[in-house]
Amino acid sequence: MSLEDRLYGWQEDVESNTIEVHIHNLRQKLGPGVIETVRGVGYKLAEDSA
Repeated sequence: MSLEDRLYGWQEDVESNTIEVHIHNLRQKLGPGVIETVRGVGYKLAEDSA
């Protein structure tokens, strides 16, 4: 189950870029290299960013 399914309860295929927009905004505020994309999984904080 995806994050959007859990948040919004969508039971059908709905295309949304909400998560990508929030990640983009966080990356702009936190700087490059803090949030990493994990292909096929999602996102994670870089180990050396803490």
